[in-house]
Order: sequence, then structure tokens, then C-alpha cells
Amino acid sequence: MPADNLVQPAQETLPKLPLTRSRRVARWVSRIASPPLLAAGGSVMTAAQVSDASAWAWALFSISSCILLPSLFIVWLMRRGQVTDFDVYVREQRHLPYLVSLGCTSLSLLVMALWRAPHLFIILTGGVVGQSVLMFLVNLRWKISVHASGTACFAILTWQLFGLPWATLLLAVPLVAWSRVRLGRHTAAQVIAGSALGGGLLYAIFRIWA
Repeated sequence: MPADNLVQPAQETLPKLPLTRSRRVARWVSRIASPPLLAAGGSVMTAAQVSDASAWAWALFSISSCILLPSLFIVWLMRRGQVTDFDVYVREQRHLPYLVSLGCTSLSLLVMALWRAPHLFIILTGGVVGQSVLMFLVNLRWKISVHASGTACFAILTWQLFGLPWATLLLAVPLVAWSRVRLGRHTAAQVIAGSALGGGLLYAIFRIWA
């Protein structure tokens, strides 16, 4: 895509689809499964499971550095007209947000390691760093779903923290995948790849280091 076409008004770039009842449902599913919202929920759940007086402080640090800062950066890009929307629909516009997110999470991981944060927080943040690297590399050539990846990660994290019955949350993954395809934001292949990448990576990290 030519550089002068990377920044276009949202109404010219976002999918123009009739807002049917199913798409209204899909839109709400996507909003509830917003990656920053799920990531913040993951930090809160992790703090609740850690028997350490500093757990909630580390949760606040994680939310601020790994979620809030990258999200504010995207909002800033939106205000400057450099991205279409908060989900960054255009693949070529995702490069810089990925790099900023990777920088924030890598610095957070370093701080956690140096100041001896609870092990669960280091595992979770390490997983986010690994996911950011892989998503950025894939995005150089092909768009992949962050919503699907984030939902799979949230389901795997809940399962690992609270036990096997919570693995039923994995059923939310195909629902979120459907919503992204129904809204015209991703193809079926992109949501399947996102789910496999995010969920598979976090599960492997828990199996190896937890």
C-alpha cells in the first residue's frame, strides 16, 4: 500500500457493512473482548492469586505500563489521524503501535525481574513480550487478530490460575473470532492464527516455567 494511502479517514477505510442484528451482537462481543480490557482483567486475577503483599502494586504497575501507555499512544495516533480507529484496522498502521507496546512490556519485564516481582507476574509479562514480538513479525506481511489472541490468552490464564473447570472459557474464543469476521475486521484464517498464537504461547510458557 502506498505511504500516502496509509492514513485515510476512517469512513473511507473501515468496512462498510449493514448494521444488522448479528453485527450489533458482534460489535458488543468485540467491545467486551477488547484486548486492553482483557489484559487488565488478567493482571487483576493474577494479583488475586498471588500471596504477596506487593501483588496489587505490581498489578497497578503492569496495567499502567503494559496496557495504559500503549493504549494512550494509539489514542494519540487517532487524534493525529495516523490510524483509522482504536483497533487499527489497516495492517500497515499497526507497525508503530506494536513497537511501542513491545518497548513498554519489555521495560516492564526488566523492572519486574530486577525488583523481584512475584513469579506469576514475570511469567505473564514475559508471555506478553513474546506475543508482541511474534505478532509484530507476522504483521510485517500479514494481518493477524489481536482480539482472538487476547481472548485465547485470557482463557488460558484463567484456566491456569483457577483450575481445569475454568478451561470452559476457551469456548469464548470462537465467539470472539466470529465477531471479528462478522464485522469484516479479519478473515477466518486471521482469527484462527491469532487464537493459536496467543493461547499456544501462553500455555507453553506456563507448562515450562510455572
